[in-house]
Amino acid sequence: MILDEKNRKNLVFLILQFFDEEGYEESLHLLEQDSGVFFDFSYLSNAILNGNWKDADDYLSAFTSPEANTFSRKMFFGLFKLKFSEAPDRSGGSEAVKIFSKDLRRIPVLKDDSFDDLVEVIAVDDMRIPEETCCVDKAPGRAKLCVDLHKLAESNPSLRGKLDFPSLNKSALLALISLLCPNCSRRKGGLKEDLICLILQFLYEAKYKNTLHKLEQETKVFFNLNYLAEVMKLGEYGKAEEYLGAFTNWEDNKYSKAMFLELQKLICLQSTEWEVATPSGSLDNMSLKIKLHASVAMLAKKNPVLKDELKFPSMEKSRLLTLVKQTMDWWTCNNTSSLENVPVVSYLCGTPSSMKFFFKKTVPRKKKPNEIKDPSQCNALVLPDCFSEEKIARLTYSPSGDYILALAEDATHKLWTWSSSQNEFCKYTPKILKENVYPKPRLHQPQSGKTMENEMATSVQKSTSCFSVKGSYLFSTSGGKIAVFDLKNFEKVASFGSPTPMATYFIFIPGDLLAVGLDDGSIFIHCLSSRKVKEKLEGHDQKITCLAFSRCFNVLVSSDSDGKLCLWSTKSWVKLTSKNSTRKFCNRSNLESTSLVTHIQFDPYQIELLVVHDGWIGLYEVRTLDCRLQWIPDASDPAITSATYSSDGEIIYVGFRCGSIKIVDSKTFMTLCQINLTSFTQLSTSNIRLEVYPTVVAAHPSHPNQISAGLSNGKVIVLQPLWSGGWGEAAPLEDNGDYSNDSDHSY
Repeated sequence: MILDEKNRKNLVFLILQFFDEEGYEESLHLLEQDSGVFFDFSYLSNAILNGNWKDADDYLSAFTSPEANTFSRKMFFGLFKLKFSEAPDRSGGSEAVKIFSKDLRRIPVLKDDSFDDLVEVIAVDDMRIPEETCCVDKAPGRAKLCVDLHKLAESNPSLRGKLDFPSLNKSALLALISLLCPNCSRRKGGLKEDLICLILQFLYEAKYKNTLHKLEQETKVFFNLNYLAEVMKLGEYGKAEEYLGAFTNWEDNKYSKAMFLELQKLICLQSTEWEVATPSGSLDNMSLKIKLHASVAMLAKKNPVLKDELKFPSMEKSRLLTLVKQTMDWWTCNNTSSLENVPVVSYLCGTPSSMKFFFKKTVPRKKKPNEIKDPSQCNALVLPDCFSEEKIARLTYSPSGDYILALAEDATHKLWTWSSSQNEFCKYTPKILKENVYPKPRLHQPQSGKTMENEMATSVQKSTSCFSVKGSYLFSTSGGKIAVFDLKNFEKVASFGSPTPMATYFIFIPGDLLAVGLDDGSIFIHCLSSRKVKEKLEGHDQKITCLAFSRCFNVLVSSDSDGKLCLWSTKSWVKLTSKNSTRKFCNRSNLESTSLVTHIQFDPYQIELLVVHDGWIGLYEVRTLDCRLQWIPDASDPAITSATYSSDGEIIYVGFRCGSIKIVDSKTFMTLCQINLTSFTQLSTSNIRLEVYPTVVAAHPSHPNQISAGLSNGKVIVLQPLWSGGWGEAAPLEDNGDYSNDSDHSY
C-alpha cells in the first residue's frame, strides 16, 4: 500500500483541527511549524501584539528565512526593526546590541532587491530611531507591523497555499475514527485516548519530535521514559523537570518528590562550582550521574501516578495513516453519502490482548525487609579494645576509610588502623571472611604510650562530646576546652575555648574557618589562621546540638535542643530563615522527648538535609527548611539514637535504643533490612552489659554498604552484608498488597 504525501498532508490537517478543538495549544502550533502545512497568521499577530518576539521569530523561521526571497527578507526586517526600537537600552545596552548583532545582521542583500530595498538593508549600520519612541504606546506600531506583514505574507512564495485552513466538519478526525471502530468508545480510556496514541505513533514516525513530546505532556496519556533519559543524558535537566512536571508534582507522593530531588542533584552536579562531597574522592561526577539517572528511571516505574502511562500500546506501522487511507479509498470507490460497507475495525491500537488498556492491574509487590538476627548472616567484626567500657559518644571513619576513630563518654579516644598492606579491609569478600584470613584492624597506640584524653566537664550529666578531624589533627571536646591532638603521635598540641559557655558541636568550613556551637545557643565562627573570632551568630535560645555545612548552597544549618533549625549564609553570615522542626511530628506516648534534634547531615550531594529526632527522621529542603518527607518508626521501636547517610546517599542507617539498626531507602523510607545487635554480644570476649544498643552509627566514606556502630558497652562493631547487591538484596518477596501497609510510616 502506497501512503502518498496527499494523505499525509490531509491527516495533518485533521490532527491540527483535533488539537485546536481539544485545547492542545502548544502542540497545535508546534505541529504547524514541524509540518509546514499551515501558517497561522493570527498566531504570529498575537505574538507580535503581546511583544513575544522570540515566539514570533521562531514561528516565522519555521516556514521561511531572510535569505528565501525579498518578501521574507522584508518580513524579518520589519520584525527585527520594531523589536530593536522597543529595546529598553537602545543607546548601547546589551539587549539592543544583541538584537542588532544577532538579528538585524541576518538580513541579506538579494539579487532581486530594488534600489530602495538595498538602501534599507545598508541603513542597518546607521539605524537611527528617535529616542522618544521608547516612551510612547507600543500598540499602534505593533498593529501596523501586523498589517504590513500580512500583505507581505500573501505575496510570499514560501507561504503560498499555507495561509488558509481547509474547511472541515466539526471533530472530523474523531468522527472518522468513531466510524471505523464503533466499539472503542465503550471501554475505559475511550475514543480520544486511543486517537491520541495513534497520533503519537504518527508523530514519532514522521519525526515531529517537538510536537511529539509536547503532546505527551499536554495529554498525559504516555510518559516517555526514553525521552526523559535522553534529555538527562544531554544534560538538559530543565527540560527533564518540565517534562516530569507535566505528569506529576512534588506533592503527589514520595516517589514524585524523590524524582524531582534527583533532578535537583543532577543540576547541582552540573554546576561548575561543584565538588564531590565524598572525602575519598572515589565517587566521581560521572558515576554519580549514572546512579542518579538509573534512580530516576527506577522511581518512575514505582510511581503510582506514572505506572499506567509507562506502557505504549503495540500497533502496526503507520496505523493511523493506514486507517485514514482505507476510509479515503472506500469513499472514492463509493462516492456516496451512504455508510453501507464502510470499513470497520475491531480495535485501533494493537490487538485487544496487547493493549495497555486491557492489561489487568498487577499487584505492587511488597518487599519484606531482610532481618539479620545472627552474626553469620552478615560480615561482622568487633574491633579489638582494651580500654574502658564507657559507651561510645562519637564515631567516624577517616576521609579515606583507613582508620576508625571513637570518643567514649569518659573522654578517651580510640583509634583503629590498618597497615598499608592491610587497608583493603573494606573490600573483603564473603569467601575470604569465612576462611578467616581477612585483614585484621589493630587498636593503635604510639610508642610513647600517650593517650588522647579530653578535659571533662565539671558536670558530667550536662557534658556533650564532639570531635572533628582536619588533616592529621583532631579537634575534640568532652565538655571542657577544645583540645587539638596530633593523630600521628597523640600529642596534645593546643587547647582553646572556655568551660562556660560549653562547646557542644563544631565543624570545619572552607576558608580556614571553624564553626563552634555552644550550650547557650550562640555560634562562633573562628578563623584558624588568625586565631580570631570572625562572627557571632545568634538565633537560638537552647544549646546547639548539631551543625552542617553545604558547599553547594554556601549555607550553614544549625539545630538546637528545642527542635529549632536555622539557616545561615556563609557569605554574609546573615540568618536566612528558621523553622521549628517538630511541627509535623505525630506524638508517640512511648518517648520521653520528641523535640530534641540529635543530628543533622547533608546528603553527599549537599542539597538535602537529614534531620534526626529521637522519635523520627525527616528530609528537609535546604532553602526553605521545609520537611518534604518524614519517617516515623513502628510504635514498638524505642528512641532513635543515631542516623546517617550512606556514602552514596541511597540509604540511611538508623540506630535504635532497643539494640537494632534499620537500613531504609533514602527516597522512600522503605525498610530494606533490620539488624538486631543484641544477638551479636557473643562476638566479644569481654564482659558485656545486658542491654547493648548502638549509640552512634558511622558510614564508610566510599563503600555505601559498610558501617561501623559504636555501642553502649564501649565496643565498636563493623558491619557489611554478605551479598554484593546490598542490604536488601536477599529479602524475599511476598504478594500481600500495597507497600503502604508497611509497619513503618512515611508522611
